[in-house]
Amino acid sequence: MLNVIPQVRSCKIYGGDVAMERQPKIECCEEAEFCDPLARRLFQNVCPSIKPDSENANVTVYFLKDEALPEEGYRLDVNGDEIKVEASGFRGWTYALITLRQLMTADSDDKPFMLSCPCCHIEDAPRYPYRGFMLDEARNFLGEDAVKRVLNLMSFYKLNVLHWHLSDDQGYRIESKKFPDLNWIASKRNDTQVGGFSSNKFAGCKHEGHYTQGQIKKLIAYAKERNIDVQPELDLPGHISALTAAFSFISCSGESHSVPTTFGNFSGAFCPGNEKAWEVIFGLLDEICEIFESRYIHIGGDPFDFSDWKTCPDCRKLMEKHGIADEHGLFSFTLNRIIDYLDKKGKVAIVRTSEYIRDIDSRAILHLFKNLPAETLDKFVSEGRKFIVSPHSLCSFDVPYVMAPIKPLYAMEPAHCVGKAAADNILGTEGLLWGEWVYDLLKVEFNCLPRICALGEIAWSPAESRDYSSFARRWQANRKILDAINVNWACDKLAKGGSLFRSRDIFIWKTADQYGEVRRNKK
Repeated sequence: MLNVIPQVRSCKIYGGDVAMERQPKIECCEEAEFCDPLARRLFQNVCPSIKPDSENANVTVYFLKDEALPEEGYRLDVNGDEIKVEASGFRGWTYALITLRQLMTADSDDKPFMLSCPCCHIEDAPRYPYRGFMLDEARNFLGEDAVKRVLNLMSFYKLNVLHWHLSDDQGYRIESKKFPDLNWIASKRNDTQVGGFSSNKFAGCKHEGHYTQGQIKKLIAYAKERNIDVQPELDLPGHISALTAAFSFISCSGESHSVPTTFGNFSGAFCPGNEKAWEVIFGLLDEICEIFESRYIHIGGDPFDFSDWKTCPDCRKLMEKHGIADEHGLFSFTLNRIIDYLDKKGKVAIVRTSEYIRDIDSRAILHLFKNLPAETLDKFVSEGRKFIVSPHSLCSFDVPYVMAPIKPLYAMEPAHCVGKAAADNILGTEGLLWGEWVYDLLKVEFNCLPRICALGEIAWSPAESRDYSSFARRWQANRKILDAINVNWACDKLAKGGSLFRSRDIFIWKTADQYGEVRRNKK
């Protein structure tokens, strides 16, 4: 068994190792020339004391092109004095290097200059094209360095989509040149609730932060180098209290307010019966489409309190004009107008599912998060809709491990969420790190590891190859690599759902920090 996460598609182990005392020679086909510095850096990182004299090396690494291989697939052969890496392009070669990084080890203290790799033949390619992770910075702004760290960890486990949740009630984190007031109003709040949704405690300080358009473009380029597509989210039509704090006229009530300091659901939404509100929404979408290269834009679609829509005369007029029966119908109508607008700009909308989702435009991709009524899901399946699967109970990485242990997550089968008939319509799966109680990088890492490792294996490896005992052993070996870069992974007792607490019910978010859960805990 090779200590690689995610598990490779097929592997033959020859026995023995390729040992290197010097940097190996590297020979690249023309398209793979970028692999030369990447590979040299890889060898140096694994064994810092390896001799740089590649001219006298005993091993040669070849980067070769095979157009028959799938875009993200690769072939790796390690044997004798050669390492052959074959792929059809950039993605395959870089994924092969990631696998090679996990295979390679530096020998013991008595052989400090020796780098070794097990002799093997690997054929590998992903199961799903969409392997995502959502980072919520609308609630707590983390900054560029944290995002880069997240992108590095995602790449290491072959996740290829960063779903960046940058707007919600508690903050709007994208610089707007069209609406500059957003930058100093919607990105700031006077305080922050701590200790859980029912808590009356606050941090006692202001919270603020947003990314300039230049910073975002640099992070997109950084992600692109790691095979990661950065997909933004503008959560609509509800969850926009930060936006209405800057532009009260886009809401149904028009009442002025500040950016909320507490978490949970709010009744505020933009008014779909007000064309001036639509001008703001479309203006923001225009900016987002210009900044982000991704073909996909997530538009949320999360549930909210419909009370404002129920009493708004402009909403009632719109419903009467278009024969809309109720607020659920208005909800779908509003989302469909956004989906149509994005389609005309060459973008595909992704919508998160809930009990409110009914007749959603077929051009949108459905992100299965909350359970749908059976008849609604059957309708979508019969229409041949495309799905991204993230069941709330398994894929919400913000909750404590005692509420969502690692083993049930690893056992998740995306096809079961839509039924066998729609299995071929699944694009992939995604883990979701909601940000209410995730306030720094240590907490991000703790909540995500080993969860993103399990997610990577679900999304990449064949379903029939998954075995939890094997995964647990490979995770044990993999942690040595994470220790070398000081990653704050969760120890086994906690990741498996173990707890210091007598009652499961008292293990809410506030106790996670009160009892030191996120401090370095591996010993």
